[in-house]
Amino acid sequence: PQPGPNAPPERWNWDSPILISPHNHKRLYYGSQRLWKSEDQGNSWTPVSGDLTTNTNRYELEMIGRVWSVDALYDNGAMSKYATLTNISESPLVEGLLYTGSDDGLIYITEDGGQNWRKSGTLPQVPARSFINDVEASLHNSNVVFAAADAHKLGDFKPYLFMSTDRGRSWKSITGDLPQKTIVWSIKQDHLNPELLFIGTEYGIYFSLNKGQNWIPLHSGLPTIPFRDIELHRRDNDLVGASFGRGFFILDDYSPLRDLANVQKMGKNKLFPVRDAWWYIPNAPMQAKGMPTLGTTSFVADNPPYGALITFLLQDIPQTSKAERQQSEKAMRKEGKSIPFPGWEVLLEENKGEAATVLVLIRNAANEPVRWLSSPATKGIHRINWDLRYAAPDPISLSTPGFVPPWAGEDLGPLAAPGSYSAELFMAFSGELQSQGLPQNFEVKPVPALEGSADFGAVAAFQQQTSELSRRVSSANRKLREAGERMRHMKEALVATAKAGPDLFDRLKSLEDGRADLLLELSGNRERQRLNETGSPSIQSLVGNVIYGHWETTRTPTQTQKENIGRAEEAFAGFQPKLRAFLDSLEQLEVAMEKAGAPYTPGRRF
Repeated sequence: PQPGPNAPPERWNWDSPILISPHNHKRLYYGSQRLWKSEDQGNSWTPVSGDLTTNTNRYELEMIGRVWSVDALYDNGAMSKYATLTNISESPLVEGLLYTGSDDGLIYITEDGGQNWRKSGTLPQVPARSFINDVEASLHNSNVVFAAADAHKLGDFKPYLFMSTDRGRSWKSITGDLPQKTIVWSIKQDHLNPELLFIGTEYGIYFSLNKGQNWIPLHSGLPTIPFRDIELHRRDNDLVGASFGRGFFILDDYSPLRDLANVQKMGKNKLFPVRDAWWYIPNAPMQAKGMPTLGTTSFVADNPPYGALITFLLQDIPQTSKAERQQSEKAMRKEGKSIPFPGWEVLLEENKGEAATVLVLIRNAANEPVRWLSSPATKGIHRINWDLRYAAPDPISLSTPGFVPPWAGEDLGPLAAPGSYSAELFMAFSGELQSQGLPQNFEVKPVPALEGSADFGAVAAFQQQTSELSRRVSSANRKLREAGERMRHMKEALVATAKAGPDLFDRLKSLEDGRADLLLELSGNRERQRLNETGSPSIQSLVGNVIYGHWETTRTPTQTQKENIGRAEEAFAGFQPKLRAFLDSLEQLEVAMEKAGAPYTPGRRF
């Protein structure tokens, strides 16, 4: 906007406020010292107010107790002008009900789109000329408006946050229990729960469940730095904070906070509603998550967790007898009392107890179990993520490798098909599994680009078929590896067995040869693999190639992939009797060694 021929010059704040009207997306508002309106998306502008500030000449203001010469060392070259508008808000409920705030402490209101303006009532105990950091019309009540003021330029760092229920004629403080010296920069009201407020402050982001009586800081990765602006994404229920360090921080799906106050009063464990999840294959650039080959100067932030985000509150957690004893002893220590010895039988019994664990069960539309997810059982709000896959078919390993290359990825199960699912919260304790409330239903939806591109049910069914075959093949492979370890111990044990005859040594050698033949049939020629030479497809490679080529796509399997699984199933059916015969022979040899008085070896039955 530009002033007319005889109009005074416009004064613009460094962060001049601009607003898209909630009633007409082509209507814009923009603030200098007065309010401008455009009905054509900024192509032309019309002023709809006079000066809405104190219209003070900043060179006439006192500094350090007096007014200085115009020739003094003023550093205004990179500063905002003074007496400028800093905020604009239009009620989403009443068209033309507008509020403005200024950097010199004034709030103005018009109820007719700018034809008539009035000054708001005084903000209680706020020093004159305080900066109005934010003005926000309520989303639920046309008479309610919120305001945040800032007097730090006057040496006052108190939080100033207010609510008016009469369109700015009077105000009451809603700073509640905010810490002192916590300047408030921005305020937003949830679009569904009028009691839920969020504020961006000098030291992070806070939320209130009771419209400002109490404030709770957000943590979990959010630094205590200034957040000058916050926005609430209504479609996805995400909270977005913009920091003074030019960073963006996002809390995915804050909707559980809407019900938190009521849930806390109940004192029970609670699984919150689950947001619908988008179904697709996440991109892994350069063969790995993030950007691993582009150097440390190429910054990239994490994407939201893929899949269904599951949020729950834990308040009631059963305690082991050991934890209960330690808690009572802690109270006794505080009182300076002696703590009695609990007794040997009590200590032995305590060692049998295991801490409670939390599990979430995912079921499909047919109420069939799909996946168990686990989480620590500690008080507070927890989040876990279901990656929209069944459990990985790989054998369980409790060892952690010293190094995992970034391209190795994680063990993955087959994809679950889009459709209706549910999540249910369970508490496992003392051998019992107890449900913690009703399941929460949600949808897994293919992204629009995938709709109609394949039969997703058939894709998921084929991947589950592959997964089951992979589970059985991997189990057989692990069984043969474990047999090799058993035989290594048996070989040493035979040398230490005086009564071991040549027949035991011969039987062990025969089993070693038989195991090598089974491994060749199941896993391929290890010598060719060691020398990086191609061998004939083994049962395991036939399955592995299909997993590698199909589990990271949503497309229908190729004919070759289907044929590979068919060949692998047929070959494995012929392999299983050989494996069972081998394992039976191994157990028979262990029985013979036991009779000969051989030392114990792993896997031997008594």
